[in-house]
Amino acid sequence: MKNLFTIISLAILFGTSATFAQDKIYKKSGEVLETKVIEIGTSEIRYKAFANLNGPNYVVNKQDVIKIIYENGKVETFENVAKEIAIETQKRAQNVYAEILGQGLLFSVNYDTRFSNKRTGLGGRVGFGGIGGGGESFITVPVSLNYLLGDGKNLFEIGLGATYASLATNDDFLFGDGGSTVLGTMAFMYRLQPIKSGFSFRGGITPFFSSEVFVPYYVGFSLGYTF
Repeated sequence: MKNLFTIISLAILFGTSATFAQDKIYKKSGEVLETKVIEIGTSEIRYKAFANLNGPNYVVNKQDVIKIIYENGKVETFENVAKEIAIETQKRAQNVYAEILGQGLLFSVNYDTRFSNKRTGLGGRVGFGGIGGGGESFITVPVSLNYLLGDGKNLFEIGLGATYASLATNDDFLFGDGGSTVLGTMAFMYRLQPIKSGFSFRGGITPFFSSEVFVPYYVGFSLGYTF
């Protein structure tokens, strides 16, 4: 009888310990997920299934979650997250960034904005670039329209524009003995743009063309700040 009582007591103890070792995610749908929470991001919660801690990571949107009860008993609620995310996504996204190559051709500093109170959709950029030395100078003014596709912070950018370029040199395949020209430009780029504000990144293919030349495999990269 004593041994049976001991076994039952240990089973209850271990069962209770296992229960409190879980992080429970309560969803608005009524589902309760038994998990080990790994990371809580701006709009997502990453976790592992408690029944398979060596398995893959899973993701749930914060706006679909009511609360999390952690293994130590702490409670974190997310009732206002959907409202906060909605407010942020209704703000007009603006960016300032430095671009290497790309539609600025060599190096440029740019301002980019959406034309409506959205984080995506139709917008445009304007910039200025310049480099010189050894009696030569190269100045560019890139201007373009672009459209952002996607949700969250991972977006795809499609752009079409023109870049004024002025070069003072003795010989160049675009400018001859120097002068200025206007080049047509395109952009097909991945853009990492924070939902709220923070550092941003762009990278992709930026073909340019004129009446005399077409360069399809030109590339561009930029680092900047979203606000």
